[in-house]
Amino acid sequence: MYNTEKYIGECLESLANQTFQDFDVIIVDDCSTDNSREIVQSFFAKFGDRLTLAKLSEHVGRPGVSRNFALNMARGKYVYFLDSDDFIAPDALENFYAVAEKFDADVIQTEGYFEFQDELGKESSKLMSYQTGGFVTAPTLEIFDIGARVKGFTQKRFMWEIGGKFVRLKFLRANKITFPALKVWEDFVFAFECLVAAKNYVRVPFYFYYYRKREGSVSSPTTDPMRFMENIIDVVKSANDFMSGRKFFEDNPQYKFMVTDFFMQNSLNVFSKFFVDNGHDVGGLYNFLSKGVFSHRTQDIAALTAYLFEAATLSKINTNHLEVSN
Repeated sequence: MYNTEKYIGECLESLANQTFQDFDVIIVDDCSTDNSREIVQSFFAKFGDRLTLAKLSEHVGRPGVSRNFALNMARGKYVYFLDSDDFIAPDALENFYAVAEKFDADVIQTEGYFEFQDELGKESSKLMSYQTGGFVTAPTLEIFDIGARVKGFTQKRFMWEIGGKFVRLKFLRANKITFPALKVWEDFVFAFECLVAAKNYVRVPFYFYYYRKREGSVSSPTTDPMRFMENIIDVVKSANDFMSGRKFFEDNPQYKFMVTDFFMQNSLNVFSKFFVDNGHDVGGLYNFLSKGVFSHRTQDIAALTAYLFEAATLSKINTNHLEVSN
């Protein structure tokens, strides 16, 4: 939670109204300067000692830091993450819990969410999903095949939004899965690690999460283009560090490339559009990256450098092959 006095009440009301009530609520305040904390305190009467309001020692502006802080405090069997400006349907936790118990699930994943414009309210909600194809019609246990899962992840068969994940706490701790301290895309890394490590991974056709779309999102490159690009480096490094510690990826490095390529294609599309829309040419982009970012991050870009070299080489090979064929 950070300065969401306008929304935190609705968020907590959605939890107070859950049809399943055997859960704790941990709110981590990232040093809010508005009345968010006072609003949370007004809910102690509804939740009692099930509600904990914690506070970071300083403002960090990175969701993963707050979530890791909460994970260290958690004592339940499962964990669910909810942003303080969003809310969930009344039967969300009841359905998640029932499926988790039935399948002995490490991770449950929904395949979509409701998105609405802040100024229009819930009545403007639309069902959204970037997932493509293969939607389930009943709770479905995925086969434990890492290669197939990674391939499916890069083909947008699995969503990575954190609001669509219900996770066994013991599983996270046993696999040492936490959130990287990123400003954006921390859920990409977390979701990927969960998908690879989970023995029992279940997809469900339920839609519970209401995502509020509002101005000033930290995921936009217009907020801070330098930090946006540095986040790309951090995501690649975090994902590569995770893969480098697992035998499957050491034995099958092509899957490392596959994951990096998938992320880079998605993120650079956003980044390049920002530069084009603002009148920058390729020379300006080159200078920005070489002088502004890569020059002081050389120790962190080994995986990214390997990817860029391979991607450029493969592109040339394919182009030359097409020219010869024609």
